[in-house]
Amino acid sequence: MSDNDSNRRRELRHRDPLGAMTGGLVLILLGVAFLLAQNEMFGVTWANFWGVFLIGLGGILLLQAFLRSVVPGYRRGVVGLVVGACVLIAIGMIPFAGTEWGKWWPLGLIVLGILLLIGQFTRQW
Repeated sequence: MSDNDSNRRRELRHRDPLGAMTGGLVLILLGVAFLLAQNEMFGVTWANFWGVFLIGLGGILLLQAFLRSVVPGYRRGVVGLVVGACVLIAIGMIPFAGTEWGKWWPLGLIVLGILLLIGQFTRQW
């Protein structure tokens, strides 16, 4: 890699528009979640609007991971974004999935943590 490539990547990373885009999308999502809960639209109430917010936040993280994987200048590791998005979406589905899922969802986090640990240790050996 030449010095020009290195400088160009550093400059792109410094003025990364995806961070500002993500912040703007989170504010829009928060407004939409509040609007849906306030007007009780699509079955969203104040009791479950946090689920809509978490699902939307997971969607935003998936969008950011997708953009980071296809735009060469902003390419970085996206595994953490995808895993975080899946966790947020799974937790956000709790108020809409019924009571049984609501009791057992922590097992999903435990299994995910164990898989991440196993993956980390097997990579080192």
